[in-house]
Amino acid sequence: MELIALGDRGHDMVRAVTYERQSHKSETDSQASPQMQRDKSVAFITSQDNWTHIETDYSDVGLSGYDPNVFRPGFERLMEDARAGKFDVVVIYMLSRLTRQGAAEALKIQQELAKCGVAIVSTQEPFINTSDDNPFGVAFFALIAGLAHQESKNKSKFIRDAFAILKAKGSHSSGPVPHGFVANEINVDGITIRQLSPGPRASETETPDQPTPADSVDVMIEWAEAGKPANAIATELTAEGYTTPLDSLGEEAAKARKAAAQKRRTNGTDDEAKSEWSANVVSRILRDPRLAGFAIGPVDPKTKRRTILRDEHGQPVQAHNGYISPKRWYDLQQTLDGRKRERRMDRTGEMTLLGSWGIARCGVCDSGLTVARAGVGNYICNLRRTVGDQPKHTLRVQMDQADGIVAERVWARLGALDPSDPDDVEWLSAAAERFAVQGNDPEAAAELAEQEAQLLHVQQSISELAEDREAYVGPTGRKAFRETMAKYAAHEERCMVRIDELRAAATTSARLPVDEWTESGEGNPFAPEGVWSRWDVAERRAFLALFIDRVTVSAASSKRGTTYDRSNERIEIHWAAPRQDEDEES
Repeated sequence: MELIALGDRGHDMVRAVTYERQSHKSETDSQASPQMQRDKSVAFITSQDNWTHIETDYSDVGLSGYDPNVFRPGFERLMEDARAGKFDVVVIYMLSRLTRQGAAEALKIQQELAKCGVAIVSTQEPFINTSDDNPFGVAFFALIAGLAHQESKNKSKFIRDAFAILKAKGSHSSGPVPHGFVANEINVDGITIRQLSPGPRASETETPDQPTPADSVDVMIEWAEAGKPANAIATELTAEGYTTPLDSLGEEAAKARKAAAQKRRTNGTDDEAKSEWSANVVSRILRDPRLAGFAIGPVDPKTKRRTILRDEHGQPVQAHNGYISPKRWYDLQQTLDGRKRERRMDRTGEMTLLGSWGIARCGVCDSGLTVARAGVGNYICNLRRTVGDQPKHTLRVQMDQADGIVAERVWARLGALDPSDPDDVEWLSAAAERFAVQGNDPEAAAELAEQEAQLLHVQQSISELAEDREAYVGPTGRKAFRETMAKYAAHEERCMVRIDELRAAATTSARLPVDEWTESGEGNPFAPEGVWSRWDVAERRAFLALFIDRVTVSAASSKRGTTYDRSNERIEIHWAAPRQDEDEES
């Protein structure tokens, strides 16, 4: 490689510029500080005879020199101006500031600069000098570049290992603090970690009338548990003026992102445009395992959701205090996935007894019945076009009649129980087993519900991992797949064993409180003081779920009789059956 002659350039002085780079955004007095690098380089330029400093800013702060995918605007301007012949030499503090990608990449940069007649000089590595003043400069250049690359590889591994240790101890090690949380430094086993905890509510601040980020998390959870969809939650949060995650950032950190968001939203640059919540942001917050105090693992590449960090036994790592218990978080995920049937609302935003939670089914296509629209009072299945073997059809039944018929049949069978009838005994046993999940022992019931929710969650994770099997290529990928699958499988097995233990204990001790249900209202649950009259819709749904698996509404066969009689003929109740294990089913 040719050395660059700086002596005869056709102009009076050798034009020199500086380049600085720092991997993290922190102005300190260390050698990594861009200002310190610049001061050293400028001092070197002024010490050279016939050299002049061209004061142009070529620096990159907060950008890696190791990652080839990182775009460095300061470096790109440097190369562009070199091609334009605007300077003769680049002075750097150390070669690692220019690149950490290895000798090949460093020599590629040196060759391109040499074609432009530009030399490279390092202030802290005097043997790196690609001008004709140092015939060994290029060789030293390649050697130091290789060492810088290896140092970065070692540093990256050290950082990864350190982050793994911190995460295992529940530390928030990198990235912004999640919305609604604060991070406090504590000492755990001699290591200082940043532990998350819910931030202050408005009632705990000097401005109790201004909701805080923690308040927004509270109401999001409350509304989602009530069955409100993410887009409706986002609309209401915006209308009530809750602070968005973007607004929670510092002024400088959020300035560019706010400007871009405001421009998209208002087609202008109005500084007064308010930040708005979106359904995606709401979903991301509600899906975050940190709400329940879990430590987080990597983001799932398929679902784009944060995974739960698990220990070597597959158990979730409980890192800090969350907003809700693990059980509530698992239940919330089921609600968001549409699997928490009893909490689902109808399309009208209301909760009806049989609509939209899957218990009432169409007798033509087996789809779940929904509410037609507010004020009409019908459960409906409306298949607007033929799908497969299912012809298009409209099936509807009057809401108040269907509700009354189903409730009356359940209470009538309860009142006519025959202890000698095997069908009644089996039916009551199934209801008792389901009631045991709610449980007389709140602690045992909570553990059972959490274990069942964990089982469902880990089984879903196993299914998703299996679908992505082909993405794990090479020895490292296959090893990662096997290790992850083994953790999931071990956790699944533990959940199943514990669930069987809890169910057996609960079923043995559980007793349906039929007498308590019927003693008020003089034995009539529908009387003003009766239990059915006192219950809200969610409690009535939970009661029906004990005794009914589904209600099928068939198509009307004739128009004879009253509307109530025709509805009564069309409704078939499928009574609750005892749970079967997979082995029994097979």
